[in-house]
Amino acid sequence: MTIQEVMDKAVAGGYHINGSDGMQTYYSGASRDYSAWTRKDNNSSFMVAVEETFLDPVFWQALGRGLGWDHELVTIHAVDNGRPTIVTRVGQHWFYHWHRFIDFLAEGKTAEEFFESIPQEYKDL
Repeated sequence: MTIQEVMDKAVAGGYHINGSDGMQTYYSGASRDYSAWTRKDNNSSFMVAVEETFLDPVFWQALGRGLGWDHELVTIHAVDNGRPTIVTRVGQHWFYHWHRFIDFLAEGKTAEEFFESIPQEYKDL
């Protein structure tokens, strides 16, 4: 998925920000660096760095809803007694992916690379 597609999914899942003065806005689109939001009162737009957005847990919750990650059970890959295994845990699925994203960045990879790695079944939701 591209940054634009990820932002579209999050907005479809309920992600929204208002102007700094609380004025209502609507989502206008995104590039790989910024998302654009337009004020409803005067149609002026402002940009928000996607890096800032990716630190917002509300964004990840909305992305989770948009991609079907809003269920309580999470299946993850883990290492148990030195062997790879698949584990099912109770928890927020979106939370797991948010942490995966942070680990991805810590390994020196980019946000674009992370979102490209999202399995196809989520992209088609």
